[in-house]
Amino acid sequence: MIQKELKEQGYTKEEEYFYNLNKTLIEKKRKEIDEQQHKQKSDELKNLHWMHCPKCGHKMEEIKYLGILLDRCGECHGVYFDKGELDTLLESKEQKGFLDGLKKLFK
Repeated sequence: MIQKELKEQGYTKEEEYFYNLNKTLIEKKRKEIDEQQHKQKSDELKNLHWMHCPKCGHKMEEIKYLGILLDRCGECHGVYFDKGELDTLLESKEQKGFLDGLKKLFK
């Protein structure tokens, strides 16, 4: 449709070619900018919330427990597991105390 309008306005094939080329380049650049902005927003959110307690919002620290790095809040002392850490902890051969009793309870 635009090509027909260009011809009606008296544009030559060369001008039409450069019009289409510019249009394609602009669309490509817009897509690149949108992707960069999305990545930047995602990174900002990650940095804003990284290693902050989901309960109280304070900084968390990594502690080592039975060879597993757990995330513990320095303020409310909540302990949080990353994917697979709880399973690894429950399958640990060094189980003692509460976790051993918990595993026996669910067997």
